[in-house]
Amino acid sequence: MPEARVESQDEEKLLILPLSADSRKIVRVLSNETSTEILNLLERRSMSAGDLADELEVRLNTLKYNLDSLLEAGLIRVRQVKWSRKGREIKVYEAVEKVIILLPGKKNQDFSFIFTALRQHSPESFRGKEVPGEFI
Repeated sequence: MPEARVESQDEEKLLILPLSADSRKIVRVLSNETSTEILNLLERRSMSAGDLADELEVRLNTLKYNLDSLLEAGLIRVRQVKWSRKGREIKVYEAVEKVIILLPGKKNQDFSFIFTALRQHSPESFRGKEVPGEFI
């Protein structure tokens, strides 16, 4: 998928996507109410799937589907893995700080204007970053 990225401390902070099948996946995930509720909770603190299911009052299989979609979209990550008293693996999830920009139009646009605007109006994490010369 063609995209431009700005990386900070091995973490993607900016993702620019032309409209495509891949960008529609991200839009679909973000338009899902359960997924956005998960993101809102994980923005506040890291949580396990069980904690999220309890907090949102949803079945664990519903939550798992949404967690997998969010992981695939790169919007959350596994922060750590713990073990229960019964020896079961428990993943603890956290939200990934990311700015996502979807752009309709030509695939090979010059996106330098976006980086310029972000440098002027964004948090320090984007200031002084090199503008990617090509899409990954």
